[in-house]
Amino acid sequence: MSGLPVPSGPRPVRTTLLSEHPIVIAGVHRLLEPYVERVLLIPPDELPRADLVLYDVFGLHDGTGEDLELAIKRHPGRVLALSRELQPGLTARALGMGAVASVPFGSDALDLVVAIEDFAAGRLEDGSQTDLDNQADRRRQLGRDINLSPREQSVLALIVSGQSNDDIAAELYLSINTVKSVIRSVYRKIGIHSRTQATAWGVEHGFPSGDHAGGQ
Repeated sequence: MSGLPVPSGPRPVRTTLLSEHPIVIAGVHRLLEPYVERVLLIPPDELPRADLVLYDVFGLHDGTGEDLELAIKRHPGRVLALSRELQPGLTARALGMGAVASVPFGSDALDLVVAIEDFAAGRLEDGSQTDLDNQADRRRQLGRDINLSPREQSVLALIVSGQSNDDIAAELYLSINTVKSVIRSVYRKIGIHSRTQATAWGVEHGFPSGDHAGGQ
């Protein structure tokens, strides 16, 4: 991999996050905030100042990918795909369009920081995925620890991905009323009161876009 800037001295890696979902952006900001001395998120309108671009592949779900094409054109060799576990095809498409490597959405904060630093320093091979294979096991254990059912884990994961109640109902073959009931149960168990809080909680605790834990 070539053309990647290596930040000198103590300067943090300036990173622009491109995502269609404000709640995802808020969640990632909250996740990385304790590590601002290592990774500094800057807004998309400051893209020319970025050392790298973190691209949420969910933007390819319904979109044309013009934002990804523009990011790759402006920052060739400096786009890291934020992959979605339920949609591996989107990650493959992003890599095919020119993203250099991918990191799982829902990674632990420190793992994400290290992945960004490794990518900025050129330590990830083209087309590689960061070594975070134990994340799913930790998420499932967390779900058991707080008594989330498999269905509740799946619904929470899809909330974190930014999907609507209708999307969740279609994905899990549930009625909209069942989805609403499950969401209320999730909120009660994890001690939150809004979708934004649920997304931030999920990102902080390692939930991906939709890690089906089995069952409905």
